[in-house]
Amino acid sequence: MKNFDPKYNDLPKTEIHCHLEGAIRTQTIIDIAHEYNLKLPAYEVDELDKHVKVHTQLRDLEAVLAAFGIFQNSITSPAVVERIAWELFEDCAKQNIKLFEVRFSPDWAFRGHGLDWDACLDGLLRAKERAESQFDMAIGVIAITSRGLGAESCVKTVDWAIRHRKYIQAVDLADGELLYPMNDFAKPILKAKDAGLKVTIHSGEDTPASAVWDTIQTFQPDRIGHGIHSIEDMKVVELIKERNITLEVNPWSNYLTNSVRTIEEHPLKKLFDLGVRVTINSDDPEVLETNVNNEYRIAHEILGMSMDDIAACNRFAFDSSFIEESVKQRIWDKYFA
Repeated sequence: MKNFDPKYNDLPKTEIHCHLEGAIRTQTIIDIAHEYNLKLPAYEVDELDKHVKVHTQLRDLEAVLAAFGIFQNSITSPAVVERIAWELFEDCAKQNIKLFEVRFSPDWAFRGHGLDWDACLDGLLRAKERAESQFDMAIGVIAITSRGLGAESCVKTVDWAIRHRKYIQAVDLADGELLYPMNDFAKPILKAKDAGLKVTIHSGEDTPASAVWDTIQTFQPDRIGHGIHSIEDMKVVELIKERNITLEVNPWSNYLTNSVRTIEEHPLKKLFDLGVRVTINSDDPEVLETNVNNEYRIAHEILGMSMDDIAACNRFAFDSSFIEESVKQRIWDKYFA
């Protein structure tokens, strides 16, 4: 489903919800396996794609998350992190994405091979600096704490992000909402907020509008990842608008995870028409075989958003981006204004 139609590809774009761990090229997985003697179910791109790509709707979010095992095992060294990040930024540049935020879960991504978090961050930052220079783009960094790893992991991740707040702009609470109660994570997330980090929370993806309400009350987030089921309750929609919270929406991902029954039923345009600050993102571009161009195509050709509507979503992303104001403003003035 990747799309390079000039109608979309030529537009300058923003993306503020993209997981590094879900953005590893299949050929890169194979290269890493050869270099580090990793076992794969196949060593040809077309064959391995059958194991690492989600092309059809699965039963739920957890089924999609299970597809990440091979990706996790591929993160074998700080040099590999640097390569993966560089290739992601390169893929962004090919789509004309000029303002981009990448997020990753250090405790999930780096634990498989016992990697040093600081060294891996250094690798990512080297790729970031190179990409910002070569592609003239602005890149932000978000540290994820994964619900499935528990409250202690959340404390560790938040403390690490605070120590590196010169380079990390925000924290995100991600992973399956249904399995892990949010109250377990409230104290460390609020600590991050008190330390000056921004906060975004995955909520309302595979959970009802009531979960979005509770997320807002518990964490006071700046943004919400997904949030699409807020459409089920106008009180929640009004709360999102009242608090000026931006939703990081990922249409194709929401369809593949069965968070919406059909892509035609996706509420992106309905939320936009109600005045919610929605943005358009790819989530996990390699796992889900999508890109921002494809998400724009869905928004425009399937959901009926105009190109002006999509431009407004870019503005919402710019306004709510966690990247330093002067850095993102230069990019906006040069490519969007």
